[in-house]
Amino acid sequence: MLQDPLSPELKSHSQIKQLQKFRWGLVGTAYLAALAAWIFDYPISSWPLMLLLLSLYGCTNLSLVWLPGAAQHPQRIFALAILYDLSLFTLMLALSGGAGNGLIALLLLPVAVSAVLLPRRIALLTATLAVTCYLLLAILLPLSQVDPNTGQLIYDPHAAHHSHQVFIDGADQSQAMPEQFSSHLWQMAWAFALSAFFIAAFGSAQARLVRQKSRELYQLQQQQYQQEQMLAVATYAANAAHDLATPLQNLTLLTDELSDSPPDPTLLADLRGEVRRCQHIVQQLRQNALQLRQPQSREALCLVAQRALKLWLVSRPEISLTLEEQIDHTENPIADALAWSAALFNILDNAADASLAQQQPRLDVRLSQCQQHFSLQIRDFGQGLPAEQLATLGKTPYDSTEGLGLGQFLANSTIERCGGQVLRRRADGVGLITEIRYPAKDI
Repeated sequence: MLQDPLSPELKSHSQIKQLQKFRWGLVGTAYLAALAAWIFDYPISSWPLMLLLLSLYGCTNLSLVWLPGAAQHPQRIFALAILYDLSLFTLMLALSGGAGNGLIALLLLPVAVSAVLLPRRIALLTATLAVTCYLLLAILLPLSQVDPNTGQLIYDPHAAHHSHQVFIDGADQSQAMPEQFSSHLWQMAWAFALSAFFIAAFGSAQARLVRQKSRELYQLQQQQYQQEQMLAVATYAANAAHDLATPLQNLTLLTDELSDSPPDPTLLADLRGEVRRCQHIVQQLRQNALQLRQPQSREALCLVAQRALKLWLVSRPEISLTLEEQIDHTENPIADALAWSAALFNILDNAADASLAQQQPRLDVRLSQCQQHFSLQIRDFGQGLPAEQLATLGKTPYDSTEGLGLGQFLANSTIERCGGQVLRRRADGVGLITEIRYPAKDI
C-alpha cells in the first residue's frame, strides 16, 4: 500500500521539524535584536535577565523534537511551543520598552503559526492571549522611564501622574503630549487586536482548506493504486489462464485415451507431467500475487516495458501488435515497475479500443533505449481526437463515454510520479501517437 503522507507519524515529524526551523528564525531574530541593543546602547532594564531568556529560548528549541509525546500528540507540542513563545516575547519586550518597542509585532507570529497548525478555536484562543500580552505591555509602558544616570528602563507606579513641561512657541503643552501618545498607543492596540483575530480566522480557514484538499488528493492516489493492483492481478490471471489452456487441453486428450484403453505407463507419465505443469502455473500466479504486497525494487525500464507488452498481449489476443525495438546496453531504472506497467496497460487498452472502433485491430509500437534515454511510442489507428480534447487528455480527470478521461489521467499521474512524461499527438493519416518518454538520468 502507499504510505499515507498525512499519517500521524509522517505529518507530526515533518511539522515539528518545520516548526523547529521557524523558531530558529525567531531565535536568530531575538539574538540579533539583543546584539543591536547592546551595540547601540538601547535601554534594557535587566541585561542578565534578558540573556537568561535568550539562552532558554535556544535551549528549548533544541529539545523540541525530543519532548515526551512529540510523535503521538504533536498538537500538544505545538500549543506548548506557541504559549512559550508568547510568554517569552512578552517578558523580553517588557524588559525593552514594552508596547513602545517596534518588535512587538513579533507577537503576531505565534498567532499565525497556531492558525496553520492548530484547530480554529485554539488559534482564536492564541489570538486572545496575544492581545492580552499586548495590553499588559501597553499598561507597563506609561509606568516606565529611563534612569538618566544608567540609561536603563525603570518602572515607577507614579510615573503616569508626573507632569512633564514641554514648551512649543511659548505655549504650555504639559498634558497634550502624554495624551496624544496614550491615544496613539491604544490605537496601535486596537490595530494589533484586529490583526491578530483576522490572521487567526483567515489562516485557520485556509489551513483547513489545504488539509481537505490534501485528503482528497490522497484518496485519489489510493484509488489509483487500487486500480493499478486490480489491473495487475487481472493481467496475471489472464496470463495464467492462457498458459493453462494448453495443458488442460492435453489433460483432456490424455484422459480420453485412458478411458478408451488400458492404462499405459507413458500416458500416465504424460498425465503427471501436465498436472505438474498446471501446478507450476498456479504457483507462479501465486508468486506474482505475493509480489504485489512486497516493496518494489528498481528494475531496468526497458525490460519492464518488454515484459508488460507481452503480458498485455495475452489479455488482448484480438490485437495484432507490431513491435520495433532499438536498444543499447544502457539502462534507465525505475522504482515502481508494477504501477508503471499498470499505467501502460491502461494506455494500450485505450489505444486498442480506438483501433477496434475503426475495424483496425492493430497497434504499432516503437521501443527505444539509447544513451539512457527511454522512449515508447504507441500508435493506434482510430479516428483520432479534436485538438481541444487532445490538449487536455490525461491532464485533468473527467468522465468520458469513450473511456479516455479518468483512466488516462491516472496513467499520466503514475508515469509522471515515476519520473516520466506522456506526450500525445496526431499521427500522419489516422490515429494518435502516445509517447512515454524518460530523460537520460536515473528516476
